[in-house]
Amino acid sequence: MRYDAFMSLISLKFAIFLILLLLVYYKVPKGHQWKILLSGSLLFYVLSTPLYFPFIAISIVSTWALMKNPKKSHFILTILINLGLLIFFRYSVYIGIHDLIVPLGISFYTFMTIGYAHDCYGKKIQPCDNLLHYALFISYFPQITQGPIGTYQNMMEQLKSAHDFDMTNLKEGGYRVIKGLFKKMVIAGRLTYYVDTVFTNPQNENGLTLIIGVFFYAIELYADFSGYMDIACGVSQMFGIKLAENFIRPYFSRNIQEYWRRWHITLNEWFKEHLMMPAVTSGWNRKAAKILGKIFKKAKKGNLRTVCPLVLVWIITGIWHGAEDVYIGWGVYFAIIMLFSVCMMGPMKKVRAAIHWNDENPFIIIFQTLRTFFIVLMGEVMFRAHSMTDAFAIYKNIFTNTRINGATIAAALTPFGNGNQALASVLILFVLIGGLFVVELLKEKNADAFQKHRYLYAGAMIVFTILFGVLGQSNFMYQAF
Repeated sequence: MRYDAFMSLISLKFAIFLILLLLVYYKVPKGHQWKILLSGSLLFYVLSTPLYFPFIAISIVSTWALMKNPKKSHFILTILINLGLLIFFRYSVYIGIHDLIVPLGISFYTFMTIGYAHDCYGKKIQPCDNLLHYALFISYFPQITQGPIGTYQNMMEQLKSAHDFDMTNLKEGGYRVIKGLFKKMVIAGRLTYYVDTVFTNPQNENGLTLIIGVFFYAIELYADFSGYMDIACGVSQMFGIKLAENFIRPYFSRNIQEYWRRWHITLNEWFKEHLMMPAVTSGWNRKAAKILGKIFKKAKKGNLRTVCPLVLVWIITGIWHGAEDVYIGWGVYFAIIMLFSVCMMGPMKKVRAAIHWNDENPFIIIFQTLRTFFIVLMGEVMFRAHSMTDAFAIYKNIFTNTRINGATIAAALTPFGNGNQALASVLILFVLIGGLFVVELLKEKNADAFQKHRYLYAGAMIVFTILFGVLGQSNFMYQAF
């Protein structure tokens, strides 16, 4: 599977494109601003993957036309068209079609088209009566690459409304862009080489090196993905349009359900709204719950009706990321964890009452947070490994071959280089990760932390990005999905 080089949000080409578009957007009469946004979004897409523009056009036109009359047959045909295109491009490699370039953002705009169709069919929204308005909703350039996954209800009015030039929006949006660039180019960029080295031949690495590699990968993934979201949201704010937040400090979650409410929020909300809830209320699930009730006679009916939909959602989530065994294993892993968590809610509630459990006790908060982070890390092993064989090798070495001595510490430092180079790299990463932790912790306690002098912080981040940023990385990690 290949992805064509596109106008990356961290490229000079994109910066020039953005400045010119902003100038035109605020110069034209306000009633025409949405047309400038549409023209800019289509131009962005054409410049990115010109040969594949017809496929997003097919999705846009077919979905809009069919859902003007949202009857069942039209809804099913819309699903078949959009899923058919997605499956062909994303999974054709598994049937022997290689070197096929995947259209930019196809996974994310497919979610938006199907979500729109489902909402029209369920009469939650009125079908859009203007094809060009709908085209702007699907193709809006800040979110087309990898989200956040917008909803028609939240986006359409903003997109077609007039927006006055607002210096606050420009400054606040610019601040978020700088923060996103810092996360991507400095934190994620500095971690990439170590992670790639460790995961290339994990069978040959000792347990300590693998523990560090898995930890670094979790930070890299968060910095890269949330960094993109900061850039996308910041760019959109410059146009006066608010995108949905996709991350709320997920690594401070105290249980796995909370983690998935904080990580890739719009994707999880999409699955809940358009797959989980319809499955829970479906006839086949009620029948399955009755069968499970005969086996697990003491289980609550509500929990039993959750079992099959949860498994379905997580397996599909895994397959959406890719048809490789590691992604399916990752989906099954979190399905089991989520099911166990749901089933234990009742018994644990009784245990907490019996031992007078205090959720606000600092030691309990730390324990729950570290426990949740550990569960996530074990899942991320599969998400990053090249195969389940590699994943099992990582698990085995971590749990059976972890020693802390001079030799293992030296081996763990090897990917950083030798001598002073390794020590400098370790020091830089220690400062970066420690700084990120402190910022996130203070924001967790007070959402308004760092607001007062944020432009000074922005200046510091610009300096750090210039001095320590890794240049030449145009792609974001989630672009592959």
